[in-house]
Amino acid sequence: MHSKKASVRFIEKTYKLYEQKMYHVAYSVLHDEGLAEDAVQEAFIKLMKHNVYFAEPESDDCKRYMITVIKNSSINIYNKKKKEQEIICFPVSDTDIKDISSEDGTEEQTNIEELVSCLPEKYYLVVNCLAVKNLSVKETAAELGITEANVRKRFERAKLMLKTIVKGSNVYGTV
Repeated sequence: MHSKKASVRFIEKTYKLYEQKMYHVAYSVLHDEGLAEDAVQEAFIKLMKHNVYFAEPESDDCKRYMITVIKNSSINIYNKKKKEQEIICFPVSDTDIKDISSEDGTEEQTNIEELVSCLPEKYYLVVNCLAVKNLSVKETAAELGITEANVRKRFERAKLMLKTIVKGSNVYGTV
Protein backbone atom coordinates (compact mmCIF):
# COMPACT_ATOMS: atom_id res chain seq x y z
CA MET A 1 0.00 0.00 0.00
CA HIS A 2 1.27 3.48 -0.77
CA SER A 3 1.16 6.51 1.47
CA LYS A 4 -0.76 9.75 0.94
CA LYS A 5 2.54 11.59 0.27
CA ALA A 6 3.49 9.05 -2.40
CA SER A 7 0.10 9.54 -4.03
CA VAL A 8 0.51 13.33 -4.05
CA ARG A 9 4.01 13.00 -5.54
CA PHE A 10 2.62 10.60 -8.14
CA ILE A 11 -0.05 13.12 -9.17
CA GLU A 12 2.55 15.90 -9.34
CA LYS A 13 4.85 13.78 -11.52
CA THR A 14 2.08 12.62 -13.81
CA TYR A 15 0.82 16.18 -14.18
CA LYS A 16 4.27 17.36 -15.26
CA LEU A 17 4.71 14.38 -17.58
CA TYR A 18 1.28 14.11 -19.16
CA GLU A 19 -0.59 17.40 -18.83
CA GLN A 20 0.30 18.65 -22.34
CA LYS A 21 -0.20 15.23 -23.93
CA MET A 22 -3.57 14.92 -22.22
CA TYR A 23 -4.52 18.41 -23.38
CA HIS A 24 -3.75 17.46 -26.99
CA VAL A 25 -5.85 14.29 -26.73
CA ALA A 26 -8.73 16.26 -25.21
CA TYR A 27 -8.46 18.99 -27.84
CA SER A 28 -8.53 16.41 -30.64
CA VAL A 29 -11.87 15.15 -29.27
CA LEU A 30 -13.44 18.48 -28.25
CA HIS A 31 -11.94 21.04 -30.68
CA ASP A 32 -12.20 23.72 -28.00
CA GLU A 33 -9.36 25.04 -25.84
CA GLY A 34 -11.45 25.74 -22.76
CA LEU A 35 -13.24 22.40 -22.86
CA ALA A 36 -9.92 20.59 -23.37
CA GLU A 37 -8.54 22.31 -20.27
CA ASP A 38 -11.67 21.32 -18.36
CA ALA A 39 -11.24 17.71 -19.48
CA VAL A 40 -7.64 17.62 -18.24
CA GLN A 41 -8.69 19.09 -14.91
CA GLU A 42 -11.58 16.62 -14.62
CA ALA A 43 -9.23 13.72 -15.40
CA PHE A 44 -6.78 14.72 -12.67
CA ILE A 45 -9.59 15.20 -10.18
CA LYS A 46 -10.76 11.65 -10.95
CA LEU A 47 -7.21 10.38 -10.42
CA MET A 48 -7.03 12.09 -7.04
CA LYS A 49 -10.48 10.93 -5.95
CA HIS A 50 -9.73 7.32 -6.82
CA ASN A 51 -6.25 7.55 -5.29
CA VAL A 52 -4.60 6.14 -8.44
CA TYR A 53 -0.96 5.21 -8.08
CA PHE A 54 1.71 3.66 -10.31
CA ALA A 55 5.19 2.96 -8.98
CA GLU A 56 6.68 4.37 -12.19
CA PRO A 57 4.77 7.31 -13.70
CA GLU A 58 6.85 6.96 -16.89
CA SER A 59 5.74 3.33 -17.41
CA ASP A 60 3.73 2.27 -20.46
CA ASP A 61 0.91 1.05 -18.21
CA CYS A 62 0.63 4.46 -16.56
CA LYS A 63 0.75 6.23 -19.92
CA ARG A 64 -2.04 4.03 -21.33
CA TYR A 65 -4.10 4.57 -18.21
CA MET A 66 -3.69 8.35 -18.41
CA ILE A 67 -4.71 8.37 -22.08
CA THR A 68 -7.77 6.25 -21.29
CA VAL A 69 -8.79 8.59 -18.46
CA ILE A 70 -8.44 11.73 -20.60
CA LYS A 71 -10.28 10.16 -23.54
CA ASN A 72 -13.17 9.19 -21.25
CA SER A 73 -13.26 12.64 -19.64
CA SER A 74 -13.24 14.29 -23.07
CA ILE A 75 -15.97 12.04 -24.40
CA ASN A 76 -18.10 12.72 -21.31
CA ILE A 77 -17.78 16.47 -21.84
CA TYR A 78 -18.50 16.08 -25.57
CA ASN A 79 -21.65 14.06 -24.84
CA LYS A 80 -22.85 16.61 -22.26
CA LYS A 81 -22.41 19.44 -24.77
CA LYS A 82 -24.14 17.44 -27.49
CA LYS A 83 -27.07 16.69 -25.18
CA GLU A 84 -27.29 20.37 -24.21
CA GLN A 85 -27.46 21.37 -27.87
CA GLU A 86 -30.18 18.79 -28.57
CA ILE A 87 -32.28 20.20 -25.73
CA ILE A 88 -31.97 23.70 -27.16
CA CYS A 89 -33.18 22.79 -30.68
CA PHE A 90 -36.76 23.72 -31.50
CA PRO A 91 -38.68 20.84 -33.04
CA VAL A 92 -41.22 23.25 -34.53
CA SER A 93 -40.77 23.57 -38.29
CA ASP A 94 -41.56 26.60 -40.46
CA THR A 95 -44.34 24.67 -42.19
CA ASP A 96 -46.06 24.08 -38.83
CA ILE A 97 -45.97 27.79 -38.12
CA LYS A 98 -47.39 28.68 -41.56
CA ASP A 99 -50.30 26.27 -41.06
CA ILE A 100 -51.64 28.02 -37.98
CA SER A 101 -55.16 29.23 -38.60
CA SER A 102 -57.20 31.83 -36.81
CA GLU A 103 -60.64 31.02 -35.39
CA ASP A 104 -62.48 32.18 -38.50
CA GLY A 105 -60.45 29.77 -40.65
CA THR A 106 -58.32 32.32 -42.53
CA GLU A 107 -54.61 31.56 -42.67
CA GLU A 108 -52.61 33.74 -40.36
CA GLN A 109 -48.92 34.53 -40.75
CA THR A 110 -47.37 33.94 -37.37
CA ASN A 111 -43.70 34.20 -36.56
CA ILE A 112 -41.73 32.61 -33.80
CA GLU A 113 -41.57 35.83 -31.78
CA GLU A 114 -45.35 35.95 -31.57
CA LEU A 115 -45.49 32.30 -30.55
CA VAL A 116 -42.86 32.74 -27.86
CA SER A 117 -44.59 35.85 -26.52
CA CYS A 118 -47.64 33.65 -25.80
CA LEU A 119 -45.66 31.68 -23.23
CA PRO A 120 -45.91 32.36 -19.50
CA GLU A 121 -43.11 34.64 -18.31
CA LYS A 122 -40.94 32.00 -16.63
CA TYR A 123 -40.87 29.95 -19.86
CA TYR A 124 -40.50 33.01 -22.07
CA LEU A 125 -37.41 34.12 -20.12
CA VAL A 126 -35.73 30.73 -20.54
CA VAL A 127 -36.49 30.59 -24.28
CA ASN A 128 -35.30 34.17 -24.69
CA CYS A 129 -31.97 33.41 -22.98
CA LEU A 130 -31.34 30.13 -24.81
CA ALA A 131 -32.70 30.81 -28.29
CA VAL A 132 -32.46 34.59 -28.69
CA LYS A 133 -29.45 35.56 -26.59
CA ASN A 134 -27.70 32.24 -27.38
CA LEU A 135 -26.68 31.71 -23.76
CA SER A 136 -25.69 28.27 -22.54
CA VAL A 137 -27.84 26.40 -20.04
CA LYS A 138 -25.32 27.29 -17.33
CA GLU A 139 -25.33 30.99 -18.25
CA THR A 140 -29.13 31.02 -18.41
CA ALA A 141 -29.34 29.44 -14.97
CA ALA A 142 -26.99 32.08 -13.57
CA GLU A 143 -28.87 34.94 -15.22
CA LEU A 144 -32.28 33.78 -14.03
CA GLY A 145 -31.11 32.56 -10.61
CA ILE A 146 -32.40 29.01 -11.10
CA THR A 147 -30.73 25.61 -11.42
CA GLU A 148 -29.51 24.18 -14.73
CA ALA A 149 -31.97 21.31 -14.36
CA ASN A 150 -34.76 23.86 -13.95
CA VAL A 151 -33.63 25.66 -17.12
CA ARG A 152 -33.70 22.41 -19.08
CA LYS A 153 -37.14 21.44 -17.74
CA ARG A 154 -38.66 24.87 -18.40
CA PHE A 155 -37.24 24.82 -21.92
CA GLU A 156 -38.67 21.35 -22.50
CA ARG A 157 -42.08 22.52 -21.24
CA ALA A 158 -41.89 25.67 -23.37
CA LYS A 159 -41.29 23.54 -26.46
CA LEU A 160 -44.32 21.40 -25.59
CA MET A 161 -46.42 24.52 -25.11
CA LEU A 162 -45.27 25.89 -28.46
CA LYS A 163 -46.15 22.62 -30.18
CA THR A 164 -49.58 22.76 -28.57
CA ILE A 165 -50.08 26.39 -29.63
CA VAL A 166 -49.01 25.53 -33.18
CA LYS A 167 -51.53 22.67 -33.28
CA GLY A 168 -54.24 25.10 -32.21
CA SER A 169 -55.28 23.72 -28.84
CA ASN A 170 -53.61 25.37 -25.89
CA VAL A 171 -53.98 22.74 -23.18
CA TYR A 172 -51.78 24.65 -20.77
CA GLY A 173 -53.77 27.85 -20.58
CA THR A 174 -51.93 30.24 -18.30
CA VAL A 175 -49.37 28.33 -16.27
